[in-house]
Amino acid sequence: MIAKSRTVPVKLSQTEALLGRLKPPSHPKRPLIEKDLKKRKAGYHGEKSVDYHMSFLTDKKYMILNDLRLPLAPDYFQIDSLLITSCYSLPIEIKNIAGTLTIDPEFNQLIQSYNGVETGYPDPVVQANRQKLFLQKWFFNQKLPCPPIEFLVAFSNPATILKMAPGHRRLPPYDKMIHAQNIVSEISKLNTQYTREVIDLKKVKRLLLHQQKSSYSPILPIYQLTEVDLIKGVQCERCSHIMIRKHGTWLCQGCSHTSRNAHLMAIEDYFLLIKPSITNKELRNFLQFSSRKTAAEILKSLNLKKTGSTKGTVYIKHFP
Repeated sequence: MIAKSRTVPVKLSQTEALLGRLKPPSHPKRPLIEKDLKKRKAGYHGEKSVDYHMSFLTDKKYMILNDLRLPLAPDYFQIDSLLITSCYSLPIEIKNIAGTLTIDPEFNQLIQSYNGVETGYPDPVVQANRQKLFLQKWFFNQKLPCPPIEFLVAFSNPATILKMAPGHRRLPPYDKMIHAQNIVSEISKLNTQYTREVIDLKKVKRLLLHQQKSSYSPILPIYQLTEVDLIKGVQCERCSHIMIRKHGTWLCQGCSHTSRNAHLMAIEDYFLLIKPSITNKELRNFLQFSSRKTAAEILKSLNLKKTGSTKGTVYIKHFP
């Protein structure tokens, strides 16, 4: 049972929006942002690949929560996929890394060899084990009985070659590194190993979903950018030129394309790039038009949560 579905990561949507509004085209940060976008897309596709294998777990005894972000003072911890039964819990760390991957337990490092280039990454087993400890602490903080917690590191690319560094064998905990297509068989082993019911699934599900926190965080500071670096206005979906408002319709000054709803994407870009709240004045400033009445009509049509009244009304966007 899917208790929390996977959605497009907010950071991925933010990166796409940033590239679409970054000025000028030759901005020195553009290559870095394009590189990050490629990584974030690969990560998301890898997670979706794992979701396919998890979809075969149709028995109601399984509860699956994806992209889980939970509070743990003083910060949060995140789990790519969490499978829970009444007998055990299984956080899954998902990696989408191509090439030959060599694990070096002595240095707690993952070394990627791809197209003749070697790249070092943190040991994913150490990372997954840390998530296990965080989850144990979460159960303790909720005053819940803690079930046995295992973990897996699932590599989504079936062509990825996994190797141990010379002189090392694939002993625990490195036997928890698997290809994604082996997830179901690993879970079958756990079903045999753990048979005593420990937790109330419905209660745990309710608490997890209630405490789930949005993964939204500002993206501009990551690249030392400000609002000044962004193109404002309603962009044409066909040619990206800025559109003007004319008789209730947006008209592109580049290709003459017209649209009644082109402002919706621009507002979404604002929420992704500036902040998840907006006022009438901020809408007019970002969309580059002057009519307060038109802005009020647009904001009302969005059906967003709002606080305040009259000129002080703030409209709030919720991100998963």
